[in-house]
Amino acid sequence: MRPHRNVELPLAYGEAYDRVLEALDLTLGANISIDDRNGRLIEAGFGLLRSERIRVSFDILDQFRTNVRIEAFYLAGTEIKERSVAVDALADALESGVAP
Repeated sequence: MRPHRNVELPLAYGEAYDRVLEALDLTLGANISIDDRNGRLIEAGFGLLRSERIRVSFDILDQFRTNVRIEAFYLAGTEIKERSVAVDALADALESGVAP
């Protein structure tokens, strides 16, 4: 199983999506490769050779709450670690409200 975390944001889906996009940029300095608001999916890469990527998916719980699933994935043949510093950093920023 890939490193992942779930974060419940007290925000409507559109606001949660925007907040995650900003946090990916400010927290990880990530380059967004997939920005699919209708499909509720963001994929981003960062770091040396973009060997680790982050996939963020969204579940709308109700009009005021959105669940955000943050998952790391790697190039084929790369060792999958138990934890991801990037997943944790993004989740921590979203949970703490530090991200815009």
